[in-house]
Amino acid sequence: MGKVKVCMGLLVALTLGANAGKNFIPAPSKPIPVPVIKVPLGLYLGGGFTYSSSECECLPIESTSGTIAKSTDSTTYGYNLKAGYYFNPYIGLEAKYFYTPWGDDDRTLKHYGLYLKPTYPVTDHLDVYALLGYGVTDCEVLKDSEKGFGWGVGASYTINPKVKGKKDGAGFYLEYLRPLKKTGNKDITIDTIHTGVEYNW
Repeated sequence: MGKVKVCMGLLVALTLGANAGKNFIPAPSKPIPVPVIKVPLGLYLGGGFTYSSSECECLPIESTSGTIAKSTDSTTYGYNLKAGYYFNPYIGLEAKYFYTPWGDDDRTLKHYGLYLKPTYPVTDHLDVYALLGYGVTDCEVLKDSEKGFGWGVGASYTINPKVKGKKDGAGFYLEYLRPLKKTGNKDITIDTIHTGVEYNW
């Protein structure tokens, strides 16, 4: 009788042990966090109208009537395009292009440049900024391209207020840019005014 009880006890223990594995529910595992890369500010694109005033006095030219200086002053008009990125509310990088095919004949200017853009936020809508960079300017009257340092100042107004320093939506800009100033064999000064609209993401 005692042996029977022992056998019954062992059978019950084995049965419970077998069923215990079936009823085990593993603890839920925590999901692995995926890092999210946040863009601090963002991209902007713009374009509009350009006014240009240029002065050029080059090396004297020998001719049958004597030595004459090649000097030109001109005013032209055209359009400008720009694309940039703000790394934070105070600094950005901007690529610029402008072309002025209208105005004085044979005085067309074309410019490509890359500019550092220090910016000061005046209000949630208004920024003032400087432009410091380097570019290439094609002068049709010289039949030549000139490279050099350029600088400018400007202001931009965004219709939507900024949120945590970030611009969003459409705005306007007005700026003065001197893309080229050279002395020596070619005394060249180019002054431009740009205005237009821009969109920020």
